[in-house]
Amino acid sequence: MQPTARLRYIFAQVKLRFGTSKISSAQFWKFIQPNFLIRPCNVAENSAPAEFSTLVRQNKWAQRDVSGSKMNVGGFAHQVGGHFGLLVCGGHVCKPLNAREIAFYEQIGERFAPYTAKCCGSVSISLQGWIDGSLTLSTDANVPCHSRSLCNDEVVFRLSKGGRVEADRYDNAWARQCQSKVVQKLLKGYAWFVLMENVVAHFARPCVVDLKMGTRQYGDDASAQKRATQAHKCRTSTSAEMGVRLVGMQLYREETSTYFYVNKYDGRQMDSDAFRETLTEYLVKAGRIRTITLMKKLVALRKLLAAAEGFRFFSSSLLIAFDAKTDKIDPDSCIELKMIDFAHSTFEGFLNDERHYGPDEGYLLGIDSLVDLLTNIVNHNLT
Repeated sequence: MQPTARLRYIFAQVKLRFGTSKISSAQFWKFIQPNFLIRPCNVAENSAPAEFSTLVRQNKWAQRDVSGSKMNVGGFAHQVGGHFGLLVCGGHVCKPLNAREIAFYEQIGERFAPYTAKCCGSVSISLQGWIDGSLTLSTDANVPCHSRSLCNDEVVFRLSKGGRVEADRYDNAWARQCQSKVVQKLLKGYAWFVLMENVVAHFARPCVVDLKMGTRQYGDDASAQKRATQAHKCRTSTSAEMGVRLVGMQLYREETSTYFYVNKYDGRQMDSDAFRETLTEYLVKAGRIRTITLMKKLVALRKLLAAAEGFRFFSSSLLIAFDAKTDKIDPDSCIELKMIDFAHSTFEGFLNDERHYGPDEGYLLGIDSLVDLLTNIVNHNLT
């Protein structure tokens, strides 16, 4: 089979969503071939054509061990946003693979490295069912580039008598819903996931906020219906006015030893006052030192983005996290700030995307709103 035909087969089976008809098979091959172990997706391994023997290439992000060692996979207990279920293995968060996002990580260089979670390559994940209904998820390879979580809070799944995937335990209803759907799809065969650095792995009691940034939440390739839907969400939420809205939050409360959750639907219904009130509760819990550190990081990120000519981070988020259990607070590492979700991001020369001029003003508006809020909290709530 010729390489072009082979690529078409992989493209069809993996069903990676570039989201645009402008991307050709040749471009897809250019960005995926050098860095990934590629096999057809959602097809039982023994049903793949003989021509599709495993293609193993050096991964420039992390060393893959394909000698037989695997990693166990569970549900990511601290997922607060997104509509794709996140899994976890080792020190990685496993996210359904999106070719545009991978290409973006490859080409942005090191300028955003301090503000992005590390992208560590890809693995295929499959599952095995047992007679008691329990499900075992595992990867096809071992990528030991990050340390494991401080606490064993990975969620396991099982198959109900009705054939539905259920999480064995979960306080986080949103994460349970998203992840059960992903695992349900794995019943049809293995699927490809990107390995991302788990930025809360070293936290014992992670308190996390996911903020959708900017005033526009669709990519250049979006359909008219998608554009209208996302524009409506911005107009009717804090996105239009503030350039930011709450997608999800979990906050640990010592008095009950439980987490308090806010989901994306709650976030969409918030006006600016409710948004500020919710973030104030989170940051008062974080404390003065962490809030001042976060403010400094936001100011530095704003400076970087203001100079990022032509970059657009449509529908991306800022992830903020700290450990509620830590008594020792290091001003340099007491709170995490990471840009995430780049499936619709772009810059000049990226693929065949439309060219944009100037910085991402919608994103800058969001950062300005956050800095103003943090300044007010430091001056009035954390004196």
